[in-house]
Amino acid sequence: MKRKILFLSVLLLFGVCLVSAQQNLSVSGVVTDATDGSSLVGVSVQIKGTSSGTITDIDGKYSLNVPQGSTLVFSYIGMEKQEISVRSRVVNVKMQSDARMLDEVVAVGYGTMRKSDLTGSVSSLSGDKLTESIVTNVDQILQGRVAGVQVQANSGAPGAVNSIRIRGTSSLNNSNEPLYIIDGIPVSGSATSTMGFDWSGGSNGQNQANPLSNIAPNDIASMDILKDASATAIYGAAGANGVVIITTKRGNKGSNKITYDGYASIQIPSGQLDMMNLQQFGTYQQQLYNEGFLPNVDVAYLDPSLLGKGTNWQDAVTREAWAQNHNLSLTGGNEKTQYAFSLGYTNQDGMLITSNFKRYTGRMNIDNEFNKYLKVGATMSYARTNEAIINNDGINGVVMQAALMSPAVPVYDFDGNYAGPESVNGSSIYNPVALTTDMSNTLQRDRITGNVYAQITFNKNLNLRSEFGFDDSNNTGKGFKPSYEYGQLKNTDIIIRQQEDHSMYWIWKNYATYNQSLGKHNFSIMAGNEISKSAWEGIVLQKNNLSSNDIRVIGVDGTYVPSDGSKDGSTSASVFGRGNYNYADRYLLTATLRADATSKFGSNNKWGYFPSFAGAWRMSGEEFMSSATDWLSNLKLRAGYGQVGNSNIGTYLYGSTMRALPTWLGTAYRMANNANPNLKWEASEQYNGGVDLGLFNNRIDLTVDIYYKTTKDLLLQPSVSPVIGGSEWKDIATPYMNMGKVDNKGIDIALNTHNIASKNFNWNSNIVFSLNRNEVKALDALGTPIYGKLDWYAAFQTVSMIAVGQPIGVFYGYKTDGLYKDAEDVKNSPRPKNVDVHRTTGAWVGDVKFQDLSGPDGIPDGIIDENDQTIIGDPNPDFTFGFTNTLNYKNWELGIGITGSYGAEILNYVRVKTEGLMSQWDNQAVSVLNRAQLGYIDGDNSNVSNVDNSYISNASSNPTLPRWSGNDLNGNNRMSDRWIEDGSYLRIQNISLSYTMPQKWMKSIGVSNIKLYANAQNVYTFTKYSGLDPEIGSYNQRAGLSNVDMGRYPSPRVFTFGANISF
Repeated sequence: MKRKILFLSVLLLFGVCLVSAQQNLSVSGVVTDATDGSSLVGVSVQIKGTSSGTITDIDGKYSLNVPQGSTLVFSYIGMEKQEISVRSRVVNVKMQSDARMLDEVVAVGYGTMRKSDLTGSVSSLSGDKLTESIVTNVDQILQGRVAGVQVQANSGAPGAVNSIRIRGTSSLNNSNEPLYIIDGIPVSGSATSTMGFDWSGGSNGQNQANPLSNIAPNDIASMDILKDASATAIYGAAGANGVVIITTKRGNKGSNKITYDGYASIQIPSGQLDMMNLQQFGTYQQQLYNEGFLPNVDVAYLDPSLLGKGTNWQDAVTREAWAQNHNLSLTGGNEKTQYAFSLGYTNQDGMLITSNFKRYTGRMNIDNEFNKYLKVGATMSYARTNEAIINNDGINGVVMQAALMSPAVPVYDFDGNYAGPESVNGSSIYNPVALTTDMSNTLQRDRITGNVYAQITFNKNLNLRSEFGFDDSNNTGKGFKPSYEYGQLKNTDIIIRQQEDHSMYWIWKNYATYNQSLGKHNFSIMAGNEISKSAWEGIVLQKNNLSSNDIRVIGVDGTYVPSDGSKDGSTSASVFGRGNYNYADRYLLTATLRADATSKFGSNNKWGYFPSFAGAWRMSGEEFMSSATDWLSNLKLRAGYGQVGNSNIGTYLYGSTMRALPTWLGTAYRMANNANPNLKWEASEQYNGGVDLGLFNNRIDLTVDIYYKTTKDLLLQPSVSPVIGGSEWKDIATPYMNMGKVDNKGIDIALNTHNIASKNFNWNSNIVFSLNRNEVKALDALGTPIYGKLDWYAAFQTVSMIAVGQPIGVFYGYKTDGLYKDAEDVKNSPRPKNVDVHRTTGAWVGDVKFQDLSGPDGIPDGIIDENDQTIIGDPNPDFTFGFTNTLNYKNWELGIGITGSYGAEILNYVRVKTEGLMSQWDNQAVSVLNRAQLGYIDGDNSNVSNVDNSYISNASSNPTLPRWSGNDLNGNNRMSDRWIEDGSYLRIQNISLSYTMPQKWMKSIGVSNIKLYANAQNVYTFTKYSGLDPEIGSYNQRAGLSNVDMGRYPSPRVFTFGANISF
């Protein structure tokens, strides 16, 4: 019996094995690209429902033992996933491109990843998202489209600089602009300095040029924004402010295409300041006379009703300006070589007269598969930009001068020459049309960048890549101030100035990448090194007292003024590595480490080390979530930590330099500053937690990130006794030291929805929300505040403050308490120190009353002085947002973009002048007509000391503006909350409409695609701000001087019509 049982058992086991052997098949095949038939390397081939599988080799081949009746799943980045039932031993697959999946491939620094495999915070823009709005500079594309990224235009001038803040402001003295990686070449977001205007007298204004203006937006294929430290740590000392990776368009196999894209735009002013016309200005003059401030009234103003409107100087300096852009590209290739060439031309006139921006670009991208082991390629670009710059954002800028010039002064006199005021008093110091036209300030920039690479693929797992890149630029700035006579305004000193700058940067990097899959375990390891060198030099030459306005070249004519020059350089070396681990497509880990050394720091701290760690758990892949697959497409939790640095500083700050001093015995030298060989990097640590949620087959895609970032070892100069050192020119400066600390924390939310998806109609929406709070945690040992100051001859200097416990750059000044209502109020209320009650030399009825907040001992003392200054506003927004909708109906597409900011406050310095009430010659805002006007009980306005005889004659209308005061000893115009306004706004940023011609029409004319489009930008802004534009930005990108409106170049309203044609 036992033998029978044993025999039957053996027979059964043999039968099972035989059946199993018969059911297994050895399947092989080749996977190719359906577009051009090229083999695909690294395609994942999995047996559905199991962890068994393989990947294709360098020839696209695979082999796998599978049970009969199984289904193979083929997946590859950028391709549609395919499932094929096994019915034979040979299964060849042609994979189709998946545009939706292509959007999910992101650049992460020295490589790419699927978005679904990310553990850090990364946002991407590509394809149609890059063309939803018409922009001149590529950094404008980010506005309102990426959560955690705040984009502010510092000026509305063509080609102007923007301020980009990724997750807040971290540095006080160094740059806060992100690092840009353009086809592998690092480019700082810090602006390029121009000559400005202080050499010609007056304020400097916005004197920086956009470093990205040499890139044509049409050349961009994708922009990937690395926001948290776990993503940016791979860039180490350059990643503190975030990283933007820009990839330009490259050729494709099997497709040759010529594309033309061109448009024309008309730019019109979006508004004007409400300034007095000539009738109102005449009424104003009569009011001042009746109040006793003027001894007489000009005969021209005796009957204002007889006057016309006079000169509208804002109309005179603005124009309807045209812009045009043309881009021609050729892309294509075969199995071995792919190429992309482009030529571009942009010409944009500014809305303010004489301002202009021109750009000429050429780009070449080539990739060649030399053989199955070696691939080589190159990128080369050339750009020339020419800018005609006008003085803006300053006391004597065009906007301010146009506001203040009297409407009684014509642009031209009866002889056709430029006119001017009949008095040199007041703030209007020149005819803004005349001098803007006659004076020139130009900047020409030539830039050549290139990057060549070679990649060796040893096998399906290992490759080695070497890249060499360079960035060479030459800048020439030229300025000329003529002699002129505009009425009583004269200049006899003809000045010419020229500035030449040259810089050369090169970088060489080598890195290897190893990928391995072992069942459910997937590994990727990257390691490399990098060296770079920068060198730059420049010279400034200036000559005064030229003999003629016709001489506009530096030659023998004129007198040289002391010139300036510079020459410097820096070097850096780095080693870096990254490891990724993926288990069963559910558990993801990433770790990076970078070590950087630079010549910018002393011998004691040459090297900095920047690690990061991040992990993610894709909960939607777990078995216990299988019941939710009908509605849950993706649920991933992320957490990360990283350290990054900020090395974007000047050279030799750690050392001591000498300063030359002219003396009667000759040139003398002394030490300029103390040294600090221990100077090191500003370092940021960041913690990030995030959730990625996809619902209903990803028709709803939500990403939420919460972060905390602390930046320590800020580079500051300590405050010390003048005996030891100081900050004035005559002092030996204190050394830079690492001693400050700033915290940033916030929330980023991005929501993408496919609201309607049908054959003929689709509606997609994108909402981004960014909330950031920053706080200064430490400065020097004494906690000495850092003050932000305006131009040297502004009505007041200090306007902002960086102080411990406060956000960066809060507004600092006095709080107001209405106006002095009557004589008793003036006599019994706090007044400025040493200011008596007097109409011309003191405080009076109708002056501004300030709050007495403190005294020397911290207790209110009845005196208004510097002890009463306090925080009066915050330029940092509570949150920013963007809302974009795209609607497609057949061949039509409509896009609407909205951006907004809430909670930021603005210092409207323009009102300090237009509502200053100190000069009878300056034009004023219409609101000044309703200021506090003085009346006299006995009708006698000659007694300037009898305050009991004075009252506010229009008190019933509750005036908020003070009386006119030529001397202003009460300080009505001092820095106070009188000038602080709510800068919140909601803007219809963009409306676009396009139509793509039907394909059946195209075939008959030999064209593959024609797209016609129209676009409107800066359509309308909802705001309470009284200035021209609530989007002010940062004054020359300075961290502590944001949202200060000093006559900002206004942003125009733009209407564009264009066409995109492909052959």
